[in-house]
Amino acid sequence: MGGFFGAASNNDCITDVFFGTDYHSHLGTRRGGMTAYSPDRGFQRAIHSIEN
Repeated sequence: MGGFFGAASNNDCITDVFFGTDYHSHLGTRRGGMTAYSPDRGFQRAIHSIEN
């Protein structure tokens, strides 16, 4: 089962998003990842396989 968790803030909230996301139960059984956006760097993403 896929899912989405997010946060919007004027301050750095990447740690909140990281700990608020449970990859295995919210993003499925094949891949997990996060993305973040900043005006200076644009979208930054990291996606990885969680398959055995």
